[in-house]
Amino acid sequence: MRVLVTGGTGFVGRHVVRELLSRGYQVGCLVRDAGKALKVLGQSVELYRVDFEDRALLKEVFQAFRPDFLVHLVGILYEDKKRGHTFTKVHHLYSKHLYETAREIGSVKRVVHMSALGTHPEAPSAYHRTKYEAEQELKKSGIDHTIMRPSLILGPEQKLFGDLWSITKYLRIMALPDGGRHLFQPVDVRDVACAFARALELKEGSKTYELCGSRKVSFAQLLRETFRSWGRKVFLLPVPKSLMYAGGLVVERLVHPPPFTSDQMLMMWKDNICGLDPDVESSGVQALCGRDPIPFEESLHWSLEEFRRSLSA
Repeated sequence: MRVLVTGGTGFVGRHVVRELLSRGYQVGCLVRDAGKALKVLGQSVELYRVDFEDRALLKEVFQAFRPDFLVHLVGILYEDKKRGHTFTKVHHLYSKHLYETAREIGSVKRVVHMSALGTHPEAPSAYHRTKYEAEQELKKSGIDHTIMRPSLILGPEQKLFGDLWSITKYLRIMALPDGGRHLFQPVDVRDVACAFARALELKEGSKTYELCGSRKVSFAQLLRETFRSWGRKVFLLPVPKSLMYAGGLVVERLVHPPPFTSDQMLMMWKDNICGLDPDVESSGVQALCGRDPIPFEESLHWSLEEFRRSLSA
């Protein structure tokens, strides 16, 4: 069976691609940089260089590869308006073009779509609102689909770890928005990859799954456990979220990539945990993978050890 993947070179994408290959799927990847993709993914996948704004080129790729399934992972955590990378374009417009093309070609039996916890039409953050708009484009396509809404994803490539490592290498103080009380339910990237792969085997109709790990942790707890693992003593300074929002407006204009943004402060409108939306399946890892999620402690230890190993590679 043939699976076409977007975002295959990203943090989650490389794990999903490896999982699909291990299950015997033939994988094609839509990429912007074929050289980077070859380095990250190797020669086991078919690479197609595309521009998601070019509908004609997308159609050519779909006709050439004739996918049975589509896995859509493309997304951004912050906007880069100078390069034209906005939430509206990357989340909504790219998804719209992709799903309209898939419907037109007609070979795709199921789409598995990466969304996010907190997605809602009235969410204060542009990130979450455009994630919702992308979900709506998929629903309008009429293609059977599975929507995934993960909490914070743990893995060696998680950008947060790189930012924390760089910031506290010399500056042993960190600002904590709202005192770090915001809750996450981190999920291991290996569990996410398993859920995406297993979703292709579903015979049910369309459904949305939340993906969460075994433990709810505050942002402050996550930072403390990370710094403890690294043997770093870092002072965590509580800062009002409104002040962090104002700081984000400045930082995102001066630093690229920014360590935090104003929109990320707005994303903390409710806890990032499973079970707050009664209309979706809240135990996605258990339902799709048939087992409990990888324990938080094990996941964090693996992520941080592999991250440190990558620094010396």
